[in-house]
Amino acid sequence: MPHRDAQHSFLKAMSDKFVEKPESTKTKFYVYGSKDPRYAVGGLAQKGAFRKREFIDDAAKIVAERVQGTPAYNPDVGMPQGQRFLMPYILNHTDIMCYHDDLHVVNNAAMQQAWDDMRRTIVLGLDDAHGILETRLGKEVTPDTINHYLEVCNHCLPGAAVIQEHMVETKPALVADSYVKVFTGDDDLADALDRRMLLDINKEFPAGWEKPGEQADQLKGAIGKKLWQALYMPTIVGRMTDGGTMFRWVGMQVGMTMINAYKVCAGESATGEFAFMAKHASVVMMANYMPVRRARAQNEPGGLPLGICCDCTRSPALFPMDPVRAELEAIAIGALVYDQLWFGIYMSGGVGFTQYASATYTDNILEDFCYKGDEIAIDMFGERGKAEPTMENIEKLTRAGSDYCLTQYEAYPTVAESHFGGSVRAACQSAGAATCVASATADAQAALNSWALAQLLHYASVGRLGFYGYDLQDQCTSSTSFAYRSDEGLPFEMRGVNYPNFAMNVGHQSAYAGLNAGAHLSRKDAWVLSPLIKVAFSDRDLPFDWGYTTREYGRGALREFKPAGERDLIIP
Repeated sequence: MPHRDAQHSFLKAMSDKFVEKPESTKTKFYVYGSKDPRYAVGGLAQKGAFRKREFIDDAAKIVAERVQGTPAYNPDVGMPQGQRFLMPYILNHTDIMCYHDDLHVVNNAAMQQAWDDMRRTIVLGLDDAHGILETRLGKEVTPDTINHYLEVCNHCLPGAAVIQEHMVETKPALVADSYVKVFTGDDDLADALDRRMLLDINKEFPAGWEKPGEQADQLKGAIGKKLWQALYMPTIVGRMTDGGTMFRWVGMQVGMTMINAYKVCAGESATGEFAFMAKHASVVMMANYMPVRRARAQNEPGGLPLGICCDCTRSPALFPMDPVRAELEAIAIGALVYDQLWFGIYMSGGVGFTQYASATYTDNILEDFCYKGDEIAIDMFGERGKAEPTMENIEKLTRAGSDYCLTQYEAYPTVAESHFGGSVRAACQSAGAATCVASATADAQAALNSWALAQLLHYASVGRLGFYGYDLQDQCTSSTSFAYRSDEGLPFEMRGVNYPNFAMNVGHQSAYAGLNAGAHLSRKDAWVLSPLIKVAFSDRDLPFDWGYTTREYGRGALREFKPAGERDLIIP
């Protein structure tokens, strides 16, 4: 959306979703037998019940195939349908409209692949291994030997044998998404490497703000002359195991590759150091090991820092002058990983909290709030990133943004109906208000404090926030937003979902991710937390297109997305 666009971006979505006009205060409920399928009447006769009827047909086939005819899906045993309009959803900054069931992570192949791509990614340094080869074993390391190593690794990493012939191997077509590429901040070294196995930072990050190439220059400056590998394990392996397996898989396959590529004796003591290097010394994982009381390994969503959600999106490289778009893309990633997967399934054991999470990346409502927040920041301070992060500025910006967001819920009842939970409104209103501060100050920590103030303003205006813990945790955030003590907080970019005195509710973490992205992009940073992760996810060979997150979710909803790791090739 261009700056100062006077048209609310959600109005078209509201007009397409509801028969009522967006500003209408009158509607019809419980009018069974109506001729108009757009009203919330008639249960499964609703237009939006297409998927529900498909599910009923599926269940009939399932029951017929069960030996004892054990019952399956049957909406008649639940609460009567038709008491709420089965709303369709428009994916933010797309024209894709889909049924709400198709945004459930179990029903959406693109969402599954997005998390698969995150869980199966490991970044590994090569410099330590090269040091071992040169100092311990007297081997010469050159661009040619590096290219040979990479070719061997691309054979070995998906699960093929390199030490002995005719060992058991994986079917290549099942693990086609598994490969390795390298990247470096040294242009001379990059030029000497095989382009087929190189993530070229200059090519993937050509954009700038004042002049072309600024993003590439920032990333190369941070990475320096070191050589890193981006390794992607097979999706099918991640489906069968967990994130902790990914760096063990790397340790095994990279160790075998080193032995083969550099003709090292398999019993050589240095091989143990290759394993230590790959599993501990030089490895960068997506997510931290979880506390024992929650018992999750590395590369699982509970240990994923907020800044990593920001660094997975390619939006800044594609749309450098639109930081809010990148903010919204990061929010969409966080909504999937934290809200739908972590809280909705891992922690609750439930069905995904889909409609709470999808509110942040559908119908252009939060999109409108965030763009307005960015506009407010520019109106007040002339340009992004120029405001001091003082309490006076935080309060002034937050009040302006919060007033705007709350006004939209009052002025357009269909917006409130689309966000039909108080917790959803509290999250989106706070995200929109905190965007003002993220854009104006370019300070993520100040944006977190703004979030907390916006929650209090919402509480004062409406009389409540969301259900249960909202009243506690969102009021605690004011006091812990500037705390770095281990029992209260970390720098916002490094926070995740696992420490006390912090809002750990559905709809929160996704928006938190966006605020980090908005703050850093407002000061023209090429990455938020890790330049290594930013480069690794710039790879356009990944099955999920990380430059167009919400579009990919929409393709999954329309059943147009083909994921990796499927088993059709081995199923009769």
